[in-house]
Amino acid sequence: MIKIELDYVYGGNLLKKIIIGIAILLGLWLILNLANINTSYVIPTLIEWSTKFILPWIFLYWFVRLVKTREK
Repeated sequence: MIKIELDYVYGGNLLKKIIIGIAILLGLWLILNLANINTSYVIPTLIEWSTKFILPWIFLYWFVRLVKTREK
């Protein structure tokens, strides 16, 4: 039952998407280290910035869509 739901939600590529995401993160980490950028400062700062400014707008967008569908 859960596998069917996951296949429906993720298109059956969940493991592939996780592996690609991990590869991208490792590549980004490697590039930052090769450029002598302090990853212990940059990554937490990016996470903090995205939670302050980007994620609230994403939440607001989906909340407005939910309200619009409930009104119909």
